[in-house]
Amino acid sequence: MGLIAEFQLSSPDLPLTDAVAAVPDVTLYIERILVIDPDRPVVLCRAVGADDGFLEALAADPTVDTYATIDDGNGEGSAMYRIKLRNPPLPIYRKYVELGTTPLGGIVTVDGWWGRARFPDRDALAEYRAFCTDRGSAFKLERLTRESSTDDPPFGLTDEQYEALVTAHEAGYFAVPREASTEVVGDRLGISAPSASERLRRGIDRLLENAL
Repeated sequence: MGLIAEFQLSSPDLPLTDAVAAVPDVTLYIERILVIDPDRPVVLCRAVGADDGFLEALAADPTVDTYATIDDGNGEGSAMYRIKLRNPPLPIYRKYVELGTTPLGGIVTVDGWWGRARFPDRDALAEYRAFCTDRGSAFKLERLTRESSTDDPPFGLTDEQYEALVTAHEAGYFAVPREASTEVVGDRLGISAPSASERLRRGIDRLLENAL
């Protein structure tokens, strides 16, 4: 199982930062990366808040080789682009490839990059962080979770929390109006009502923490 890291990067040498800096109201959501050439990846991204000046900004960005509009959003301030990148001064995608890391998403704003990626292990994450900071990028780890196996409960829930939530759902505890009490849920789980209530609260808190 790998590690899922969410982090922030800030550096003028990151891809697409010049284009976004030129149009500060725009936010780029990286939706997919096409692996044609690791040094010159093609990204599919949605620009929110873009105007006509954003195309000029893309043309002037030194990390952009070519770009094309896939969907102009009918002039509603959201457009999809296909952008082929040049090898930037900070080649973050090349390092992903070397480390066997899988990018899971990215957001580019005037403040820098927010990224989410799957790393093979902590050593790979540490090497990636050192790679970025050695090249002048500020790296801030926001969140680190261990990827669950297919047999583990989803959203980081423990087995007990998952069982409690499923049991409560099947009993009608979350129905409106409520069809089962914590006493009923506790009886089905073989625990007391207070223990069932605590397990449900902890499970809901963990579920919201990892789903939102």
